[in-house]
Amino acid sequence: MNPYQAFSQMLLTESKRHPPEGTVDEDDQPIPVTPTWCDPAKTLAMSLSRIGTPTQRIIAGTMAELASLDEEEFGGPLHSVVIVGKRIHPLELEFAGRWCVGGEQGNWWKVAKEVYGVERETFDY
Repeated sequence: MNPYQAFSQMLLTESKRHPPEGTVDEDDQPIPVTPTWCDPAKTLAMSLSRIGTPTQRIIAGTMAELASLDEEEFGGPLHSVVIVGKRIHPLELEFAGRWCVGGEQGNWWKVAKEVYGVERETFDY
């Protein structure tokens, strides 16, 4: 499975587990909305492909951003998918941010601050 398929499958599975508000069943009864642990727009993730090779590829972003990328963006076979849990350390944030979708203006930094409560640190070398 390539990264595009992996992220698309995760989003599809999650949308079936937690249908959007206002969704009704076959008897037109409202389906209760359960808070999701993995809101695609508010969950940080990374795709790592061909790690350890000269053509390795790392991409970081929200799950929604990663699922919206073209398959070609990920390159060859997927090695790992990292889904950030409830916390992320500022050093991890900064390291993974090197490969975030959208660069400095990407959602990586905004979601880290608003959802995970972590801001960028200034490092003096």
